[in-house]
Order: sequence, then structure tokens, then C-alpha cells
Amino acid sequence: MIDFRYHLVSLISVFLALAVGVVLGAGPLQNSLGTALNDQVAALREERKATQLQLEQTATAVNERDNYITQAAAGFLPGTLEGKTVAIVVLPEAKNEDIEAIQTQIQAAGGSVDGRFALTQEWISTSRAGYRSTYSGQVASALGEPASKDADAILGEGLGKALTSSEAEAATLKSLLTATGQPLMTVESQPSAPASMIVAVGPRPTGGPEAKATATASGSVDPAVWAKSLGGVASAATTVVVGSADGEASLIGVIRSARAQVTTVDSVGQATAAVSTPLALAATDAGTRSHYGFDEGAQAVIPPVAR
Repeated sequence: MIDFRYHLVSLISVFLALAVGVVLGAGPLQNSLGTALNDQVAALREERKATQLQLEQTATAVNERDNYITQAAAGFLPGTLEGKTVAIVVLPEAKNEDIEAIQTQIQAAGGSVDGRFALTQEWISTSRAGYRSTYSGQVASALGEPASKDADAILGEGLGKALTSSEAEAATLKSLLTATGQPLMTVESQPSAPASMIVAVGPRPTGGPEAKATATASGSVDPAVWAKSLGGVASAATTVVVGSADGEASLIGVIRSARAQVTTVDSVGQATAAVSTPLALAATDAGTRSHYGFDEGAQAVIPPVAR
């Protein structure tokens, strides 16, 4: 049985240990600990300054690169799209400044932008897949002989014809795409005539892995549907899709993974994407569909430049 003396010795040992710690902390170890902490803080400050300087230098380099690309484009873009009219299709969450940058380069190439249309989440909503399947029957009837039997591809073909075909056919298809309380498309700017070409603009990268995981877990949308829909658009008209290829669930990522027959340009939001768009339109109109940019699946950095 443990007696009182054992408890007493244990308590004395504990207090002695505490006393030694206090003495050492207030004496011999105080300066060394303080110095070490000050050194760490100073090192972190220097590291932060170096990182900030590096970010500033990178931002400057990017701005200089974009200025160079834009000024160089002024030498080879003019005449590339002479006499062509381009309809702009805006996908959900696309940034207006990216669309304006693309429009500027289309105009620099001699083309004109006529008509702007916004697609809704109805195109990729998983809960509306059945609706799209049924509704595609009406679109197919208006098309006569669709190029595909897939419901989403038929809707895409309907969109392509709505923006580029004769007025009577276009009116019917536009009516179908903009009908109901949850339309597939809204008209942001009415065109004056059918377009020659179509540019679809998607969003920039949508955050890190956490954001992507949340979107995937919700199961409310299926980005892979864009490959079928925009492939359908491309089957009906000269089409270029500009967006992000940052990951398999990105707009350009799903199109390239599915090997959809549509020309793509990645790195939306950068000067390279805006300048590449009119060149990609011209190449596609000449019969070459390809993938341009810097990310996975790109077949060339920029489209061929007409000489």
C-alpha cells in the first residue's frame, strides 16, 4: 500500500520541477528563446517582402506580355475576318470584360459583332435532363433532319441554326429556345441579320479543389453536357468556344476530353485567348477544327496566321 511519504515525495518533485522551469525560463533560457523568436519573426518578414516583390514583378511581366501580344496582333489580324459577322454566345458565369476583349479583337480582324445571347444553367442542369430530352423533339421537328440523335446535341444544333440561318427558320428556333419560364436562352442584344460565325465564351477557372469538390458533390449540374451541346452548335455553324481548361470539369476540359468536333481556345481572360479567337474563327471557317492554347489537349499555342 502506498503510504503518505510516497505522496509527499511526489509532490515535492513536481514543485521542484516547476521551480527549475521558472528559474531557467527567467534566467539562462530567457535570452536564447527571445532571440530565437525574434529571428523567426524577422525571417518571416523578409520572406513576405520577397514574395510580395516577386508577385509585383510577375504582374508587371504579365502586363508587358499582354501589351506586346495586343500590339503585335494589330499587325496580323486586320482583314482576317473581313465581311464576317459574329454572334456572341455567353455561357453562365462568363465575365463581361473577357467578352469585350474578344469582341475588340474580332473587330480588329475586320469582323463585326452582331447579336449577343446568354445560355442558362438549364443546358447542364441534371434535374432538367428529362425536360431537355423531351423538348429536343420540338427542336428536331423545326430542324427537319438533325445531324445527331442525342437530345443535347439537337438543342445545340438548334442554337447554331437559330443564330446563322434564314430569318424564318431562325425565328422559330429562337422562339423555342427562349420559351417557357425557365428558358434555355435569353437574348441580350438582338442581331440585325443572321451571323456568319459563332463565338461561345465560358467562365474563368472557378476556384480551387474545394470549390470544384463542392460543385461535384452537389450533383446539380453536369458540365460534360457542354461537349454535346456545343458540338451540336459547331455542326450547324462555324464555331469557336473560348474558356478555361483548368481541370476535367472545366468547359474546355470537358470538350477536349469528349473529343467533341468543335474548335476551342483555352486561357480565357488572357490576351492570348482574345487574339487567338478571330484567328481560330478564320481557320475553322477554312475547314480546320483544332484546339489552341497552353493547357492540356491544346494542339497548338495559336491558330495559323493568314499571310
